[in-house]
Amino acid sequence: MASLPPLKRKKQEAGCETSKKRPPSHVGHTARSSYRDELPIAQGKPEIIRELQRNSVTILVGETGSGKSTQIPQYILEAGISRGKCIAITQPRRVGATSLAARVATERGVPLGTSVGYSIRFDENYCPSTKIKFITDGMLVRELISDALLSHYGVIIIDEAHERTLRTDVLLASLKRILQRRNGLPLGHDQPTNPLKVVIMSATLDARRFSDFFGGAELIYVKGRQYAVRIFHTPAGQPDFVEAALRTFFQIHTSNSAGDVLIFLPGQEEIENLLSSINFYARQLPQGVMPVLVYPMYSSLHPSQQSKVFEPTPYGSRKCILATNIAETSITIPGIKYVIDTGKCKEKRYVAKEASSGVDTLLTRDISRSSAMQRAGRAGREGEGFCFRVYPMHAFDSMVPALEPEICRCDLTAVILELKCLGLDVEGHDFMDDPDEEAVHSGLTTLSILGAIDKHQNLTDAGRKMAELPVDPKFARTILASGELGCSKEVIDVVSAFSVSSRLFLGTPSNDSAAVDAREKFKHPSGDHCTILNAFRAYQEVVSSASSGATKSWCAANSLNERALSEAMEIRRQLRKICGRIGINTDISCGSQVQPILRCLVLGLVQNTAFVQPNGLYKQVMGSSVMKIHPGSVVQMSHPAIVYNELVLTTQMYARGVSVISKAEVSSVFSHISHKF
Repeated sequence: MASLPPLKRKKQEAGCETSKKRPPSHVGHTARSSYRDELPIAQGKPEIIRELQRNSVTILVGETGSGKSTQIPQYILEAGISRGKCIAITQPRRVGATSLAARVATERGVPLGTSVGYSIRFDENYCPSTKIKFITDGMLVRELISDALLSHYGVIIIDEAHERTLRTDVLLASLKRILQRRNGLPLGHDQPTNPLKVVIMSATLDARRFSDFFGGAELIYVKGRQYAVRIFHTPAGQPDFVEAALRTFFQIHTSNSAGDVLIFLPGQEEIENLLSSINFYARQLPQGVMPVLVYPMYSSLHPSQQSKVFEPTPYGSRKCILATNIAETSITIPGIKYVIDTGKCKEKRYVAKEASSGVDTLLTRDISRSSAMQRAGRAGREGEGFCFRVYPMHAFDSMVPALEPEICRCDLTAVILELKCLGLDVEGHDFMDDPDEEAVHSGLTTLSILGAIDKHQNLTDAGRKMAELPVDPKFARTILASGELGCSKEVIDVVSAFSVSSRLFLGTPSNDSAAVDAREKFKHPSGDHCTILNAFRAYQEVVSSASSGATKSWCAANSLNERALSEAMEIRRQLRKICGRIGINTDISCGSQVQPILRCLVLGLVQNTAFVQPNGLYKQVMGSSVMKIHPGSVVQMSHPAIVYNELVLTTQMYARGVSVISKAEVSSVFSHISHKF
C-alpha cells in the first residue's frame, strides 16, 4: 500500500462539545436524568426555558452533540410551554427523525410510538396522544395541506435549519404566515386563542439571517464543553480521495491509540468501495493489531443497519464509520476520536434547460468551509480529537462559505403543487431566498402538462389528488391515469418499486454475471418498468408462501435487494390506502396486457419521452437534451421511442428507468395535452 504524503499540521481551528453515549434502554429513571444533566445544553436549561416562554420565535444556535435536538423538546414538554399540544421537531433526513425519536423515547422510558413518535415518508410511528413528534420537513409540509395553520401543534421546532433544504425553506415561509394568524388577537380577546411558538435551531453561527427573517427574533447561543481538535492537511491535492482516505485510515489504525474513526465520503458508491477495501486490507494486518469493525452510514440505509454505528465498540477493537454528510449534523455518533475528511459531497442540482424540461444532476463537488468545520467538530467530543483532511490548506481557503440553498438549485414542481394546495403562489411567497425563476417556470409548465393546474394556473381536482400521493407529481399522474385505464394494480406496484431508496437488483450487469442472469430471468421485452414489475410480483408470491429465511435465500439467489423489496411492499401498502381514499380502485388489473401500463407511463412522463436519432442517441421530444440509455437498463437495442423515469447527468447524459414505446403513443398523448398551450 502506497504511503500518504506527510500531513501538515494546521493550528487548532475549532473546538467541539462533548457528547455522552446514549443510555441503554434498560437504564432507570435516575440514570437517565443523570445522563441528561451531563449534556452541555443542561448548563443553560433555566435561561433557555425562560427565553422560550417569553418569545414566540427563538433562534437557538449550538453545535451538534450539545444535546439540543433531544433535550429542547423535552424541556418544552416538561415546562408546559406547549400547553398540552404536540411538539413537532423537524429533521431534514429520515435517519435523523427515527434515531432521535428512539433516543428520546429511551430517555423518557416510554415505548417508541406512544408519547414520543416519528413521521417520515412511508413510515409513521405515533398515536393521538403523542406529545413529541420527530418529523421530516417534507412530511410537515404535507400536513400543511390538510391543516394550513398546523393547529394540532403548540410548538414547532425547525432543527438543522442551516442546511436550508427545500422543504425547510417552505416551512420557514409558512410559519411566518401562520404565526401572524395564530398569534394575532381576535376581536374581543386579550390573548391569542391558539398561540404557536417556533424554535429555529442551527449548528452554525450564521443565524442572524433567521433572526432577521422573523423580525429580529431572540438569538440564544448554547456553549458546550470543548476539547481541542488538531487539524491536519495534506501538503498537496490527492488525485484519488478514496485511496487517500484508505491510506490515512491505516496510518491511524496502525500508529495511533484507540478511538473510533469517522470518514466522510460523498455518496453510497464511494462508501461501498472503501468498505470493501478496508475489510480486504484489515484481514492482512499482522497478528496483534486490533480488529476493525466497518459500518456504512447513509440516508437510504435500513434502520437496522444504521443503528449499528451507535453500538459501543467492543473492547480491543476499533470502529470505522463511513458516512455521507448525514453525519455532519443530523446525528451524533459516540466514541469518535479521529475524523478523515475527503472534502467532497454529492450536490443535487436541477438544470431547467427549457421551459418544459429539466435535468437532475447529482455531482460530486467540494464541500463548503462551514461543512469542513462541522466535520472537524465531530472529533474529540469525549476528549482531544484529530481531523485529517486529505486536501491542502489552500483548498480549504478556496471553499465557498456555505453551499447554495436547495430552493435556488432544485426542481420546484412538487413544492409549487403543495403551495397551490394551500392557495399560495410560489412567486409571491415570502422565502428567505428567492427561488430560481427558470425552475419556477419549468415547474408551472410541468404541472400544466400533467393537468394539475389549468391555463389560469389554478389548482384542478386532479392536481389536488396528485398532491395527496407522496410521490413525484409525474408518478402521481401515472397512478391517476391507471384508475382510468384499468391497470391500477400493476401501476401502483411499478411506482412503489421505483420509489424505494436503493436499487432492487444487486450488482451491475456490466461486470456481474449473476446480476445479468437475474435480470434475464425477470426481463420483459418492453423494458425496465415491467421487468421490475415481474421481479416485484415474484417477490410478493415468495413472501406470501415462504418463511423469512426462505425469502432471504430466494432474494440472494436472484441478486435482489431484500431490504428494497420490503420497502417497496410498505410503499405499496400506503399508496393503495391513499388511492382508496381519493377514489381509485386499486384492484383493477390489466392482466397480461402491457399497453395500458405504458400508456399510463407516457401520460405521467410525457416530458420524459425521446425519439431515436440516426446516430443511435435519443433526443427529447419536449426539449433539446440528447442522451444514451443507462448501462443498467434492460433496454440496450435501438428503438424508435422510449419513455424514462429521469435523466441523470454524470460524465454523460443518461436516461434511467426506460421502457420502449411507439411514436404513435407519444403523438396521441401530445394531442391530448396540446390544448393547454
